[in-house]
Amino acid sequence: PIHPSRDFIYLPRDLPRIGIMGAAASAQQPLKETQQTNYQTTADDSFKKYESATKEGKKINPKELPDTMPRKELLAIAANMHEDDIHRLSKPNYMKLIGDSYDPNLRKKDAYDAIFTAKGIPLQGCWLHTFDHFLMWWMIGWVGVLCLATAFGHPGLFINPGVYWVFWLEQIIKTTFMLCVAYIGGYIVEKHNVKVNYTRKVQHFCAYLIPLVMRLFISAKGFQRTLAESVIVEWWGYWWTMLSFFVFIYPIRTRVSFIDRCFSSLDRPEDRPFTIYWITSQIFLGYIIMSIYSTFMTWSGQLTARTLIFIPVIITGIGDGMAEPVGRSVGGKIFSQGLKYRTAGLGSDKLYTRSFEGSFAVWISGVIAIVALWDTFFSWYHVMCALILVPGASTIAEAYSPHTWDTPFLLSTGAGILWAQTFIPADLGTIGITIVLAVHVGIMLAIATIGWKRLVLERNGQLIGHNTLPL
Repeated sequence: PIHPSRDFIYLPRDLPRIGIMGAAASAQQPLKETQQTNYQTTADDSFKKYESATKEGKKINPKELPDTMPRKELLAIAANMHEDDIHRLSKPNYMKLIGDSYDPNLRKKDAYDAIFTAKGIPLQGCWLHTFDHFLMWWMIGWVGVLCLATAFGHPGLFINPGVYWVFWLEQIIKTTFMLCVAYIGGYIVEKHNVKVNYTRKVQHFCAYLIPLVMRLFISAKGFQRTLAESVIVEWWGYWWTMLSFFVFIYPIRTRVSFIDRCFSSLDRPEDRPFTIYWITSQIFLGYIIMSIYSTFMTWSGQLTARTLIFIPVIITGIGDGMAEPVGRSVGGKIFSQGLKYRTAGLGSDKLYTRSFEGSFAVWISGVIAIVALWDTFFSWYHVMCALILVPGASTIAEAYSPHTWDTPFLLSTGAGILWAQTFIPADLGTIGITIVLAVHVGIMLAIATIGWKRLVLERNGQLIGHNTLPL
């Protein structure tokens, strides 16, 4: 069915304006039946053309799809589109994919229902066949384990509310803050055409930074006196943060417009239907890595060095967050004209393109983070060792990590190197320092050489194959 205010608010680029003064006028004045038929025919022809080209393995310019294409047909096409093709859609078509959480005709539910239908999954109870169902039981099991651990390891959190009520209030405030950030991100995505790729990074960064800041500078002041209590408090904080992502599961977001709009800050069209799977799985694994690092530092009494975990978090949040906008704006234009590389998504055979300029943003963020936290290192040559290895190794890790699953690789690489460097004595002589720096340079060169030779390159959209270019 044709919906003039939705499907014809923008006129197609390849058709005349037929006497209408503009897009706003077309939204206000119903189109005549013959004009509606012409528009609908053009949309149907484009759909058949794209569908036929897809089956034959041919490529079609996404910009050729008219702005009047019905949303359901566009959703069916987008389900099999390459990432770059989705971003080359016209603005009206791209915004149809995004939707509007408060418009019943544009809810994201339709986007996921189109995917379920394509896979032959009945819409009745469809979410039971998705990761969302597993996530629900995972969150229940997680909180059950935390309750048992708290009852034996830190019972005061439950039986002494007069002391620990502040801790629980912090968790509620944190989760509420996360949802508010998500809502603002979803609003500017739906109403101001800001790319989800950018708002998603903000939400992602907050998922690591907020628990870390609260644990180190707020909760740590009175809620964790032993190592066991420290771990319990830390994981309660992680659970409450993950709760702000759990509410995005299908049966909640499709019924609550507020949650649906929050979900818009994360739901990249090219990630569907794996959006929640990719974001929650990598965040949880990142929490495990951060917990191992901070627990070791607490156990070994290196409380100052524990702050160094902010370095991989900054690389992950700011560096990786800047990589995408940098890649979109200047990717393939600075270092080598048109040259990029590809990687696959976790559990998916779709290839996603990355740029060397975006990867450079990861490297420079590592340098800035280390310089900013130089006074938390044991000595000046510990700073030099970190500068030699952490930014470069993190850049290679980001390059080879699966699409949307680079967080565990970045955190484990950065935290692992910083942990290993704590075993370097702080009182080495000149010869010892020279040897240590030389070893770090050698390791970095080896990693860079192997990484470069194994990249899968493309130039101007054409796959070159495994890299055969000289280093």
